[in-house]
Amino acid sequence: ADSVAHTSTLTGPGLVCAAAEMPKPGAPDRPTVEVAGPSSLRISWSLPPIEPEITASTIKLRILGSQRWQNYDHRSERLVAKGGSTVPAPTSEVTVEGCIDGLAYEAIVAIMNSEGWSDISQPSMPVSIGELKPRAKPAKPEPPVLTALGAGKLKITWSIPEACPPVEAAQVQITDSSSGMTLLVDASSGKLVPAGSGRTTFVATRTEANVVNASDGVEYVASMCFRNAEGFSEFSSPSEPVANPQADVSGMQLVLHQSPSTEVPMMEPTTEGKMKIRWLLPEGAKSTTVKLRRVGSQNWYLCGGSAIPEPACETVATGLEEGIEYESTISFLINGRWGSESAVSRPACIGTKKMPGIPEAPKEPRLVVLNEQTGQMRVSWRPITTVPVLTGCTVKMREVGARTWQYVHPSTWQMCPRDEGFVPTPASEVNVVGLTPGVRYEAMIAFRNKLGQGPFSQPSEVACIGRPTQKLIRCTYCYNDYDLQHADYTRDPDSFWCPLCRFRNMDPFNAVAEPYGMLLCHIVVRSNINFSLDLPDLKSWRKDDQSIFLRMCKVDCESCAQVWPRRLLFEANGAKVFEVKEPEEGHVRRDVPQNISAGLKPGLNTINITIEDEYPASYVMSLVRTQAMNAQQIAAMTPQCPEEQAKARVMTLLADTWATPVDNEDEEEITCVISNKLKLRCPLSFERCVVPVRGEQCMHLQCFGLLAYLEANLKMRALNNRWTCPVCSTILRPQDLRIDGYVEKVLSETPSHIDEVLIMQDGSYRCIEEMPADPQAAAAAREREAKEAAAAATAKAEADGEVTEMYQTIADGDDRKRKAAMQPSVQKTLTKRQRLRREKQRTGVEGSDNDSDPVAS
Repeated sequence: ADSVAHTSTLTGPGLVCAAAEMPKPGAPDRPTVEVAGPSSLRISWSLPPIEPEITASTIKLRILGSQRWQNYDHRSERLVAKGGSTVPAPTSEVTVEGCIDGLAYEAIVAIMNSEGWSDISQPSMPVSIGELKPRAKPAKPEPPVLTALGAGKLKITWSIPEACPPVEAAQVQITDSSSGMTLLVDASSGKLVPAGSGRTTFVATRTEANVVNASDGVEYVASMCFRNAEGFSEFSSPSEPVANPQADVSGMQLVLHQSPSTEVPMMEPTTEGKMKIRWLLPEGAKSTTVKLRRVGSQNWYLCGGSAIPEPACETVATGLEEGIEYESTISFLINGRWGSESAVSRPACIGTKKMPGIPEAPKEPRLVVLNEQTGQMRVSWRPITTVPVLTGCTVKMREVGARTWQYVHPSTWQMCPRDEGFVPTPASEVNVVGLTPGVRYEAMIAFRNKLGQGPFSQPSEVACIGRPTQKLIRCTYCYNDYDLQHADYTRDPDSFWCPLCRFRNMDPFNAVAEPYGMLLCHIVVRSNINFSLDLPDLKSWRKDDQSIFLRMCKVDCESCAQVWPRRLLFEANGAKVFEVKEPEEGHVRRDVPQNISAGLKPGLNTINITIEDEYPASYVMSLVRTQAMNAQQIAAMTPQCPEEQAKARVMTLLADTWATPVDNEDEEEITCVISNKLKLRCPLSFERCVVPVRGEQCMHLQCFGLLAYLEANLKMRALNNRWTCPVCSTILRPQDLRIDGYVEKVLSETPSHIDEVLIMQDGSYRCIEEMPADPQAAAAAREREAKEAAAAATAKAEADGEVTEMYQTIADGDDRKRKAAMQPSVQKTLTKRQRLRREKQRTGVEGSDNDSDPVAS
């Protein structure tokens, strides 16, 4: 089940919460601008220490003298015309790329806390990259190109001239050649307006404009001017004249009028689904009938259901579809007789006209449980307007977590594997039967018309007949039962870790803050995930150096690896926080958890996550509150294995070594054993271990340095490649490490130049020294080795396999020898030849020098 941990606000009778008003920040000091590179500027400012604390800043730049400020986008580090991400606190210095050398820039800054934005600061002192270039207004531009599109429409295209400072805006002037009247083109509506009204300047990135209200049969010319920080240029020479041909309506039933008359009505769209129809009453008219139809249809519908009495000269048609063109006609009751119908009006459309095509993807349907006993569930949807009209709807359903969809049969209403047809219009719901109680279902639909079937909608919200059936599995780490819901786990159940434990162990350097660090744990069901997250303590968490991470992994997996879907977009409060993109061909993506703290705010946050993957239901996600940890802090929590216990473990690891005979010529079995040679150097740092550690489940003698192991994993950027033993490559997380007390004692008792020791059967050890370079020292070493070999041979001859004492040689600064205290004798495993000799001695049969000779009687 989803696990959510939030902090709630208690309200109720008798509880009164009074909060003191917190001020917005005042206008900050003017920022400082410095040159950072050949095309970049460095902007710095100060953040005042106020409460509530500053959470973000916004920066704007402009060329000195310009009327247009450009926003700084913190993600791309460039200037953008609109939008752009803010700079999160405590950052108070940024570098802006893409600046033009030779031009002076100035900057302003505004800051924000939880109460709102401050006023903007005073502009900074102007700064230029390199020497200032000469500034001038744009030169007189070339004439634009004017094109007639018909039906009152014109198109103007132009090219932007070079200028210093660069061009910021353009203005288009249209002149009636016959009357000489001059109008400007409104940049937002495309209409011709007088000078001084509307928004008549186009941004520098635009190089064309469309006029929508030109008169047909009138000749027009166009001219251009451009503006930069120094002012407007002269208007260009006029373009070539053009005119739209005037329509010839003689002999046609469709008459186009700009205003209502007694002959043709006029239609005007008003609000959603409504259209106003106006006309002029002729003399003597007592009533009017208004008929309406879709363009291309043969069926007329009477508006209002009856005639409209005088003096009314307008009506409102309701229930119309958006994007569909309608036309109308009228007739009058004069002298007790109905006249003939008028000509058809000019078509009108509510919103943008829909072009013929297959239907678009509809909105997701709705699932409602009808009957728990019979397993019935209703799928309902809202039809959309298409051209041509809808003919039916295809419905698919599946169990949540299933990889394949099943179709709903249009006559039996049961789920089937193949498409058996569609639900015909005007139906807007179906009742699906034969569903299993306790199973969660989702549905999707697709509309079709005469041109074909459109794309399917997004899956619906999940619905279940009765209470969902739990799918429990025991976690082998925390020993709690976990409900897999719709997910499947196909691995060994004895190795299952629940997602909660896997998220807690994913990144020890960002440990989950307990006991309420797991803010959300959710097995993904849909591609779009929307929820609210209340974070009233976010400020105090930031002060404690705590962060909030989004982590994801696969449910059907044994490891704690971070795995992202093919694509993922994370948005908080309507702004993009981060995006995971599909890796480029031939590249491997490095998946790491994402810190989303900067994109959240104290209080209620609206989260939207969009996932694109072949099988989103195989993922589980979590929002965790973490505390940053370093190697020293983790090392301090590593448990110690006492010396005696560690020594016993070493003896256990070497048991096969002692049991394997040296003379193995007559043995048929080959046994793989580990060497009793213990290396004292860390395989990571190549220095003698300071704090020797080994994995609790590792089966080797070699230890490695604790801090070297932790720091090596901290520096490893690939999170999923961390925490493997440097000796045996098994998974080895910090909680699996044990400080070896026995090896720690060996390190403390041996000189610093000793790199290896031999572990003996009684638990003692013997140093292995390299041959000294000095000849005298070499001779002394050879003499010492000869004496040790002779002593070992004597001991073997006396005991024939029984070890009674052992020497431990330590090479110190005075070249002295010490004799180690011996443990009780340990019985050595005998070879086959030794066992035969022992058997002959026990039976009283003495062997001769040649065992093959007969025994003398």
